[in-house]
Amino acid sequence: MQVSVFMDVEDPINDLADDAARDVAEVFTKSGVRGSFCLTGEKCRTLLARGRQDVLDAYLPHCLGLHTNTHSYHPTTMELLADCNYEEGCQRALATETKGFDAFVAAFEKKPSFWGGAGNTWSCEIPWALSQLGIEAYSYALTATSETGVHKFNGCVALPQAISIGEDQWAAGYDLAETVLDYAAHFVGPWLGIFVGHPTRFRYQQFWDYGFANGVTPPTPQLADEQDEAVYQASLERLGSFLSDLKTQFKVVGVDEFLEQELAFREPTLQEREFFREQTAANLRSAKGWPIHRPDLDIENIVAKTLALEDTMRVLRTDS
Repeated sequence: MQVSVFMDVEDPINDLADDAARDVAEVFTKSGVRGSFCLTGEKCRTLLARGRQDVLDAYLPHCLGLHTNTHSYHPTTMELLADCNYEEGCQRALATETKGFDAFVAAFEKKPSFWGGAGNTWSCEIPWALSQLGIEAYSYALTATSETGVHKFNGCVALPQAISIGEDQWAAGYDLAETVLDYAAHFVGPWLGIFVGHPTRFRYQQFWDYGFANGVTPPTPQLADEQDEAVYQASLERLGSFLSDLKTQFKVVGVDEFLEQELAFREPTLQEREFFREQTAANLRSAKGWPIHRPDLDIENIVAKTLALEDTMRVLRTDS
């Protein structure tokens, strides 16, 4: 089994978020683990504007993906695509993600290896837009054919997130890292995605985007409260220890390394189709509750558009 470790790099507001992003990348590098990091277009633009080449350089050894153009800025992906038909939605999705793509390329001089959904916001036009940009996969997939199965949807490889460790758990020193390792040891499948947090939440006590909740765009940036320095350093140390342990037990790869293999896909079974219809609809409806979304967001059109594309679904073969 192969394992990929994800983190999301997205805070363009708080002063120490850039340093935290660099510090976390260096923890991965020193641990000998190649991370799969999702960076927003806005974060790329911010790092370039601030002249933070040190941060950009810290990420170069790792697998890098685009984490939407602006993440929690309104309209979110669902807010943008909820009220249009599929054809118009494809053009809207391509227009906004092209901006993020261009910022990413300006920062790293290469295209993203994959795309990671922001928070809980997505729509079925995104895979089409990604195919136009030459991005072949999306992570944190809300589409599903089984509990943890890699699949294809609307032309893109879909990578589900199986398990995660939150920043508060790193800070508190819980044994969750041990629990995750045990889960991974008993996982059945060719690939497992593990999410280990956001650099900014190692450094700050709130998410950077708490001011954008309920569809609000704050007139001025709302800064988060800093985490205690000793807690921050301890969290980084625990992350490093976890990564070192993970490396000794599993083959840890970047998403790009996984995608470079000859992946073969097959037609879904009737049971997998049924699972897709039920679980994907449930995932999308649950995503509506992301605190950032406007309260009156109606995503039933997104559910209908997504289920209408059921025939594009393919399931990763595991028998070859």
